[in-house]
Amino acid sequence: MDEKKDTSKDEMWVVTSEPMATRGGSRQLKQLKVEELTMNINLFVEQLGSMLEKTPEKVGKFRFEEFEVYAEITAKGTVAILGTGGELGATGGLHFVFRRSSASDGEK
Repeated sequence: MDEKKDTSKDEMWVVTSEPMATRGGSRQLKQLKVEELTMNINLFVEQLGSMLEKTPEKVGKFRFEEFEVYAEITAKGTVAILGTGGELGATGGLHFVFRRSSASDGEK
């Protein structure tokens, strides 16, 4: 059976996650407002930024240079960090990588 899905610039189709619903989580296809997703992603990144500002540059003899976060979008459009065991079932979602700025802008 062919289902025609209406789309517009203001909404996008997202495969959402509800990790607490059942063991292993449940997924559903849902159309969410782009403006709401944008606000939720920006808030999520700001909150992560606040945490990263407080992380040490060194951990023992090692430099803390990179921080990776995997997140998913819930059925309500909230951006949430994947918890324990999330990596087993995570095939999509959002992947954020934060790297410390180098001492000189020319370094890579």
